[in-house]
Amino acid sequence: MIIEPRRLVRECLSNCLAEAIPDYRIVTYASVDAWDRAGIGHRDGDMVVLYYDPRDAVRSGSSREGALLSRLGPGANVVLLCDSEDPGEIIERLNEGVRGYIPTNVSLKVAIEAMRLVRAGGVFVPASCLLQRQEDAASADPRSQFTPRQTAVLEGLRQGKANKIIAFDLDMKESTVKVHVRNIMRRLGVTNRTEAVVRTFERGVNFSVSTVSSVGPQATPA
Repeated sequence: MIIEPRRLVRECLSNCLAEAIPDYRIVTYASVDAWDRAGIGHRDGDMVVLYYDPRDAVRSGSSREGALLSRLGPGANVVLLCDSEDPGEIIERLNEGVRGYIPTNVSLKVAIEAMRLVRAGGVFVPASCLLQRQEDAASADPRSQFTPRQTAVLEGLRQGKANKIIAFDLDMKESTVKVHVRNIMRRLGVTNRTEAVVRTFERGVNFSVSTVSSVGPQATPA
């Protein structure tokens, strides 16, 4: 079932799918309402390809694909065609039960193979979504701002250690520790050690003991 408001896109996609998946009966509608009025129902395993515009949900205050999913039930394989590749939007739709999210900037071949995957029981999302999520996670993680040495020094600060003890633990000069502390404070946008520690706790940064031990020899002060 293809639900697409643009007739040319609807008919082209229908013809291509009819050739690529000949054992499926393909029906097309210009809107969800048109499909509803037809009253043909659906069966488990049916695939529904729906053109999705996030701006429609913003304008109407409701999600038509969400309403469609609730009517179709969990047995239907819903695939969205969308001009947007926003990772947050994609994750939200997947959480609603969508099985595929196909950007309209992919080739026809990729789109058809994505539908084959969904039909076989898989889930399709664009690679760009995964890469963007990875980049966002890295940029949101304060640990990505620091070198391994700075991370180890910051762990020492979080444990309340003085610069002399941190230097002994990490086998470096105390003056080097002071340089690292200044760089850490500058990157966190704070003016003292206490603020640096508080800022990392606010951001939920977790450091393991192995992080410290991996960058320098450990010893216990006499």
